[in-house]
Amino acid sequence: MTLGSRASSTPRRSTAIHRVLVVCSLLVTGPATAADSIVTSTTTLVKTERVQVLVDQFRARLKLPRAVTASVVPENPLLVSVSPPREIDGAYDLAFEGRFLDRLSDDELRAVVAHELGHVWIFTHHPYLQTEAGANQIAERLVTRQTLERVYAKVWPEGAPRGVAARFAEAR
Repeated sequence: MTLGSRASSTPRRSTAIHRVLVVCSLLVTGPATAADSIVTSTTTLVKTERVQVLVDQFRARLKLPRAVTASVVPENPLLVSVSPPREIDGAYDLAFEGRFLDRLSDDELRAVVAHELGHVWIFTHHPYLQTEAGANQIAERLVTRQTLERVYAKVWPEGAPRGVAARFAEAR
């Protein structure tokens, strides 16, 4: 199986999983609570597919050899994070916190995905050189520096933690 076919089958698998979740929620919680659950899981599925399409486009542009699977989760202490594959030929996992995703414009979403894929690019090319500045350098192949800066302002509305602004400046 090629990486492209794996990535393109993700929305179909997500839809099948979604249908199973709907049936299970009806059986367990009853129709009223199940309706809320259906709306929530449908919204999450739409958000996940939106992110996955962008991930697939950027992954192709960066010529990343491994698949990256997007998910939207209720909570992520990092707001967005990428995890290495658990299996030898597995996909990287990109997890977005749903509330953070809701606060992003389309351009900001592109910047966040580009930054996280920058981490994947570094890991697949120079795994011991992982830095925020390096991820931003890769991201700037796909998005503007100004958009990345807007995202940083949302991540740290009170100002970046000590040292982060200096590391970001190194990306030039």
